[in-house]
Amino acid sequence: MKKLLLSLILLSSFYASRAQINEKKPFFIGNIGTNFGINQHYRAFDNDGGPLIVPQTIFLRAEVGYQFDKRWSGSVSIGYDHHFKFAINSIPYFTTLRYNFIAKSSSAYFIDASVGRMWRPSRSFSNGNYYKIGLGLASFSSSRWNGLIRLDFHRKKIAEFRNGNLDSVSIGVGFSFF
Repeated sequence: MKKLLLSLILLSSFYASRAQINEKKPFFIGNIGTNFGINQHYRAFDNDGGPLIVPQTIFLRAEVGYQFDKRWSGSVSIGYDHHFKFAINSIPYFTTLRYNFIAKSSSAYFIDASVGRMWRPSRSFSNGNYYKIGLGLASFSSSRWNGLIRLDFHRKKIAEFRNGNLDSVSIGVGFSFF
């Protein structure tokens, strides 16, 4: 009886460890985001000034990473940011650590933090550091393509810009491919 019980325990631990190994996998994420602001040219009851709320930036991101287990993943990313109001373009490249604080079979709620550098293609401002923290929801389907919705706080450290920071909060949508 003891040998049978020991065999069952060893067999079940073997299958449990194999299930954890199957969670480890590489992934690709692409997303687009923007933040909104008040249109300075808006006039009530006048269509010539445009809408009250307008997008002020565009953020494009490509991310390659690895899912370590059900909760943790890490990635490297590159992006393109354009701030319409300031006519600032930048190309951030950064690393991200993501934690799924609620992980279900059909979705995951996550928080992530990123740190990296930012390259500026123009000479009007210097290159700088890039920081991001975000919250999001990833929905899983039976296919390898999955949807993402996220809310992010971005900080770009630019020495010659205002107080040295260009901060923004963005809403984004995207996809992941496992």
